[in-house]
Amino acid sequence: MAKVSRYTTGMVDQYVKAGYWTRELTVDFWDRNASLYPDDEALVDSRNRLTWLQAKQRIDRLAFGLLDLGFKKDDVLLIQLYNSVELNLIRLACEKAGILLAIVPYTFRHTELESVLKQVEAKGAFISYEFRGFNYFEMFEEIRPRVQALKYIFMIGDEVPHKAISVQKMMDQDATVPRNDSPEKFKFDPFEFEEIMTTSGTTGAPKCVEWTGCARLAQARQYIKKLNLTRRDVIAAFSPSTGAATECLVYRCPPQVAAKTIMMERFTPEGACKLIERERITIVGIVPTMIVRLLEYPGLREHDLNSLRILVSTASLLPYQVAKETEEKLGCSICQGYGSIDSGAVTMCGIDEPQEARWQTVGRPFPGGEVKLLDEEGAEVPLGEVGMVTIAGPTCVGGYYKDPEATKQAWQGEGFKMGDLGVFDTEGRLKIIGRQRDIIIRGGQNIYPKEVEDLLIQHAKITEVAIVRMPDRQMGEKACAYIVLKPRQRLNFEEMVSYLREKRIAPFKIPERLVILQSLPLVPGGNKVDKRRLEQEIAQELKTEGSI
Repeated sequence: MAKVSRYTTGMVDQYVKAGYWTRELTVDFWDRNASLYPDDEALVDSRNRLTWLQAKQRIDRLAFGLLDLGFKKDDVLLIQLYNSVELNLIRLACEKAGILLAIVPYTFRHTELESVLKQVEAKGAFISYEFRGFNYFEMFEEIRPRVQALKYIFMIGDEVPHKAISVQKMMDQDATVPRNDSPEKFKFDPFEFEEIMTTSGTTGAPKCVEWTGCARLAQARQYIKKLNLTRRDVIAAFSPSTGAATECLVYRCPPQVAAKTIMMERFTPEGACKLIERERITIVGIVPTMIVRLLEYPGLREHDLNSLRILVSTASLLPYQVAKETEEKLGCSICQGYGSIDSGAVTMCGIDEPQEARWQTVGRPFPGGEVKLLDEEGAEVPLGEVGMVTIAGPTCVGGYYKDPEATKQAWQGEGFKMGDLGVFDTEGRLKIIGRQRDIIIRGGQNIYPKEVEDLLIQHAKITEVAIVRMPDRQMGEKACAYIVLKPRQRLNFEEMVSYLREKRIAPFKIPERLVILQSLPLVPGGNKVDKRRLEQEIAQELKTEGSI
């Protein structure tokens, strides 16, 4: 059984009694909607438009097709796909068949992928032949001899090599397993983990996290309340739909309210605007980098974006100025939440909260959720002081797959240690100051990168910025600014320093080196800036110069 060791009987009873957890799985809502709204559109991408009934039929055929191949409950399959109709259908089919699904970002390559395949011992994998110029089939064929358990390759799309199995054909044909076996015999128990979600691997090999439907659906119910989601909404994934917050918004929320889901395979500002126009999208899951690209899109005002009412910004911190400019230019609201793939989410700033709160905070903890801010000794800090964030509650997922020691270390004491620094305002809303490991200690004085980044992003010439530490013989560490400029702009070091002095920032916080880039590097998950890589690059550059 896919039992979550961290979930005790008492915890399950407590959360069920309080109404946070139910016995429903995500796929149950698809079955319900297929009965109630069979002809309503449910799921759309650039190649497919499916009603609730059509989606259910394909989910069932996939589930039984996998059982026909001999897969049993708690066997592991891996999926590496971009935003697509098939991504959702495969996840739902595996849930119905009781097959664990290990989900990895489409940006993973040989090193990360082989690590995950070996950790989870996947017996098969769902991939596309090619995406964005990269051949996934060739990668898997190269890795396959070193991964003994991997037997099947399932392929979406029209290009299916003879060694692979067509997902489309599986969805088009009836399977032989009796359908009346499905409801009770194969499906997961609601308090088991049903998926293995992988982290982006910024600190070495990706970690494998046990994701439970009870916690993810509980989080989605809070999103539904905070964002006032209804059946009339059209909810789109612009950022990867398996990212923690976007996943909840576009995978767990829509079936609960019978809303339509739009999957955008590849984000471009022009494509996003056209998609909003065509599908009358109301809610979007997006990351800050994409928001900045939207705001810089020259043709933005040529599109009718009136249907759009909310952007849910996820994955990394959104600068205040970007949030403000977004609402002014797009005429919609920005909402931010807080959590992680490792833990689940515990806060969301709702649509009905004041602008300043939505721009600066990630909202109040969900009902039943606990957020504590601790000092270095583990004691809670007074209101208004910065502390290390820990979280717990019914929206928190399981532990680390087959790694009880890592689970114990991560979840001991007050809850899950997020690795972030935060502060509560007087209304109980949480403001994230930055990553604990990103703090730059210059001669004993702390520099919080987000504070400097939020100032620099307001500069008329700057579109993206990342402040990272660089080693220094005398001070130990100093700040280096990596900046992406708007088209046809130039910026020198003196101009940056002068600008920050005008903002009356403390002199020790001003970056002491400027590097201009065409784009900022992203982590393997593709959803946030890879600051570790930037730190390594600047350290190597200083070493080459003989400065350290």
